[in-house]
Amino acid sequence: MPCPQPRPTKFHLPLRADTFSIEDHRNVHCRFYGGCIDVAVRQDWESFTCAKCPMFQQDKAPGASSFAFTQPANFGQP
Repeated sequence: MPCPQPRPTKFHLPLRADTFSIEDHRNVHCRFYGGCIDVAVRQDWESFTCAKCPMFQQDKAPGASSFAFTQPANFGQP
C-alpha cells in the first residue's frame, strides 16, 4: 500500500465570511500544510481545503501537555 500524499483541493470562499471557520476546512497543524499552500499559490487558487486529503485528521493541535515540561526551570530569569 503506498504512503498517502497530501492533496489540497481548490475551494471557493463562502459569500458570508462570518459563517466561515478555517478549522472546518484545513488542518493548519499538518506537517504538509506549507506544501499545500505552495500548490494553491502556484495554481492561483483563491483558497483550498484539506477535507478530501487522506491526512486531514493525521496531525492534531499540540495540547498543553506538549509544553508542560519544555519551560525553563528558572521562571522570570533572563
